[in-house]
Amino acid sequence: MKKKIILGVLFLLPVSIVLILLFTNHNYRPLPVIKENVAELVNYDSFENKDSIQFDGKITILGFLGSNLENRKINVLNLNQKIYKRFSGFKHFQLVMLLTPGQEAMIQDLKNEISRFADELKYWNFVIVDKEELERIHDGLESPLPLDEYGSSEYMYIIDKDKNLRGRIDDRTDAEIDEKAAPYMLYGYNTILISELSGKMTDDIRILFKEYRGKGKNENSDTRRTEDLKK
Repeated sequence: MKKKIILGVLFLLPVSIVLILLFTNHNYRPLPVIKENVAELVNYDSFENKDSIQFDGKITILGFLGSNLENRKINVLNLNQKIYKRFSGFKHFQLVMLLTPGQEAMIQDLKNEISRFADELKYWNFVIVDKEELERIHDGLESPLPLDEYGSSEYMYIIDKDKNLRGRIDDRTDAEIDEKAAPYMLYGYNTILISELSGKMTDDIRILFKEYRGKGKNENSDTRRTEDLKK
């Protein structure tokens, strides 16, 4: 009898957990808005000859490579492996890397290298801007993370479809919270740290996609109700 009870529990417990996960609406916190209405791209040349690259209407991963592409290749390759390969199948998703002129040959070499690890590069955008435009976009984020002397940074930013900068209001670890350390915000994600890309950035992008999926369901439901009322 004991064996039967144990076998029954071992069988029913996983099934119960799966059913709970399927039929329970999980509450989650939307990814916080750090800065509203960031500056939009205005003066630029697309290396890929694309007609229009804008933040509006897209979930954008924004990076600043400046005139330092040679030394920022590892950042781009890390981003490709840990973020692009996970999310490149999603609609309205793009990566925008800002560079200054004169690096076209290096961009092509980097794209060739990326293509060895990615099926397609259509969501990768290498955008050539002058130094003033690059700094204008960075200043519009109001980030405390500075650009280096080449106009580049190891940090990447998440911008939502409404041109809002997303991040974390309180980025303390559990240990820091236990020690009652002062809260601090997360503006950008360090692309040198694989753990940060695989952990924080991946989780936050997933939350943002889930948020938009929820909005889409609500909008479709409202539309259906309106149409039913008209009928």
